[in-house]
Amino acid sequence: MERVILHVDLDAFYASVEELRRPEIRGKPVVVCVYSGRTEDSGAVATSNYLARELGIKSGMPIAFAKRAAKGKDIVFLPVDMEHYREVSERIMNLLEEHADRFQQVSIDEAYLDVSDGCTGNYPCAEKIAQEIKGEIKEQEGITCSVGIGPNKYVSKMAGKRRKPDGLTVVRAEEVADFLKDLPAGKLHGIGGKTEEELNTLGIKTAADIAAYSLTSLEKEFGKNKAKLLHDKALGIDDSPVEQKDKQQLSRIATLKEDTDDTDKIFKKISELCSDMNKKLQNKIAFRTISLITIDTHLQTQTRSETIPEADDACSVLPSYRTLIDRFFSENPGKMLRRVGIRVSGLSYKDVKDKKEQKSLFDY
Repeated sequence: MERVILHVDLDAFYASVEELRRPEIRGKPVVVCVYSGRTEDSGAVATSNYLARELGIKSGMPIAFAKRAAKGKDIVFLPVDMEHYREVSERIMNLLEEHADRFQQVSIDEAYLDVSDGCTGNYPCAEKIAQEIKGEIKEQEGITCSVGIGPNKYVSKMAGKRRKPDGLTVVRAEEVADFLKDLPAGKLHGIGGKTEEELNTLGIKTAADIAAYSLTSLEKEFGKNKAKLLHDKALGIDDSPVEQKDKQQLSRIATLKEDTDDTDKIFKKISELCSDMNKKLQNKIAFRTISLITIDTHLQTQTRSETIPEADDACSVLPSYRTLIDRFFSENPGKMLRRVGIRVSGLSYKDVKDKKEQKSLFDY
């Protein structure tokens, strides 16, 4: 079966999320930082939006250097808010998983989707899925993503890097060699600056140069394993699977028909989400914690949680969700909600004989 893999990368994720919840900073360079606390400017840049990147400010740069580059510019520096970013990421990753035959999240803002079962060698089919994903993320969260489509994980990731932000690039199996050949060696994912320098000293500048170089000669310079890795990258070879991993939590989220503070309408939507959640639980997964997720009209997210006796039926804990709804509004009078969601965590698997069967719970 010819594989078709999507790589989804959320564009300047932390900065995009901050722009969404702080409309006043949109259109400005935004830098999100991890402050060490030693001094006002100690720490490093976690990410920056594309306007800040045009000023030379990139992830990993010391904050002091970034502020020097920003001197005299109308630029915004913000601290990381990982809890909020994880909330947004979780919602998006749940959305992505719904489109995949097999799904692998590799970071807070990046994932692979194997759609081979439904789109065997059918790239228009995969492209349609990618467009649906991009539209849903934009509608649900207000941010963009870049998607690469290819015959394996490596090529799909390289394709996704071709057009950013908000890009979509398709590289079919027969197009891989042409797609990669003119790329500088250092632009191939996984090849660092030191290796690029070593390749350059051998007269190897591009992926095509690596591919044309004798594997035996590469082995003499880099050793057998690294030589094969370099050769495979230059040729776009990657047999690694999209690895479905066990979930630590499950969630469902939906947009209300209209902005509202009507607890009965909100509870009705929660009831629908609980029924949908049970399709995932299948009476085979139990949980110990439930959470109510609320997103108001200003796109501010809040979460209320409660630990319960172990349960395997989301609908059986509806009274607890009603309590969480009432608690939210008692603490936030006058708030209007746009979207609501539920989450179950503290998962345990019942009557599961082995790891393989455990993974299959999510393979549908």
